[in-house]
Amino acid sequence: MRILIVDTFYYPYLDSLYSHDLANRAWIDQHLAHFQGGFGTGNSYSHGLSVLGIEALEIVSNSVPLQLSWAKEYRPDLVSSTIDLQHLLVILEAQIHWWQPDVLYIQDINWVPNTFLAQIQSHVSMIVGQNACPLQPDLDLSNYHLMLTSLPHYVEKFKSIGIRSEYFPIGFDDRLLRFSSSDNDKSLGLTFVGGLGGFHNKGTQYLEDISRDLPLQVWGYGGENLPQESNLYKCWQGEAWAEDMYRILSKSQITINRHIDIAEGYANNMRLYEATGMGACLVTDSKSNLATLFEPDVEIVTYSSSGEAISKIKSLLENPKAASEISRKGQIRTLRDHNYRVLMEKLLQLVKINWPSNCNVDNILSRKIPSRRDSLLIVCSQKDLQFLSDEILDNLRCSSSGPVIQVLTDSVNYIDSIPQVNYWTLVDEKDLDFLIINCLEAFNPSLILLFHRSPLNEYLLMDRVIHHSNQKRLKFISKRI
Repeated sequence: MRILIVDTFYYPYLDSLYSHDLANRAWIDQHLAHFQGGFGTGNSYSHGLSVLGIEALEIVSNSVPLQLSWAKEYRPDLVSSTIDLQHLLVILEAQIHWWQPDVLYIQDINWVPNTFLAQIQSHVSMIVGQNACPLQPDLDLSNYHLMLTSLPHYVEKFKSIGIRSEYFPIGFDDRLLRFSSSDNDKSLGLTFVGGLGGFHNKGTQYLEDISRDLPLQVWGYGGENLPQESNLYKCWQGEAWAEDMYRILSKSQITINRHIDIAEGYANNMRLYEATGMGACLVTDSKSNLATLFEPDVEIVTYSSSGEAISKIKSLLENPKAASEISRKGQIRTLRDHNYRVLMEKLLQLVKINWPSNCNVDNILSRKIPSRRDSLLIVCSQKDLQFLSDEILDNLRCSSSGPVIQVLTDSVNYIDSIPQVNYWTLVDEKDLDFLIINCLEAFNPSLILLFHRSPLNEYLLMDRVIHHSNQKRLKFISKRI
């Protein structure tokens, strides 16, 4: 089975991502950069599905530079100097034809028009949507075969309009623990990271009340719109996205959570798992289903009013050992029960149960999908790149369209010594395994060539590639220069 996951990222995060020279790099490099920080669900779906033998890929459909870069490399006829929603949808349609998914999985159902889904429906076997946020008025969902939601009351909401719906919770990707401080630094006493105002009015008032009595530090979008005379505004430290957010949570002794107004009486948001997963003591608003996710006052701490929150937080600040024990138990629960490996197994079950009756899901699940791209990944140390000549590459290149050769190197800087070849390059040495795993999953090479001068055991890069390629049962050969 092949799954294409269509997601959107917040524009402020995309702006920060492209504040340097990322737009000038190859599509595959840009693609990796979008997920390196763990924004949103990142590439947790494709990673978790790949462990189960499912080929999956995330597309950040509203990232203009990323989508234009893909078009430049795969469909030059779609490149334009100006781009709008319709143009992005044209590129997305081309990507669907390119990837040929059995399942199209839409993470932002407000972004993708139903007319677009009607147009591509004949090219996929199943269209699945996921939603736990406010819906646009009069949103047409008629072309979805299944709608998943982490809000229990939304299940009936979707069913009431004739759409199959299932409860599907959010989780945590344990690869994010790479952003934890190595010395168990808990220098931040009490924090909050998240949205302020807007759809979070009730929760923002809680935070305002808490900030009057306690030394709260706040990061998040919307802070600039707070009244400048408010205590909460004085606590605001600016925005914190992706890896910056995870590092803050990791350093937090206690962190506060509050749910969006539309959650009503139910717990569902990502911060439940982000905070506990990163090892913070979570203090969250009490919800009717919370006990099915965590044990209250053992794995997390709950409150029903700002007064109760203040009282419990004061007690925790005065007894840091108790806070540490709660955070330890909360992290154990998240890593055990709320990780994406467990969730992707559940996702496949829900897809199979709700598969459209006009095709046989067992045939799709059992068939082996041949590679649609005759692809070669060359792994080469930075110091050996100069020996990887154009002549060698010309002899290796295939005649099929699109980039068929990519280079993975342990360079900490972007290298562009060989024209018309895309690179996977290392930004931070501690992310080596993350880089290799994502490269193998996203590029899906049919063959890996290890290109080296010294013996293989002298290269950490080569050793880790061999390890991960063995795990994925990929073929590789060693070529001594």
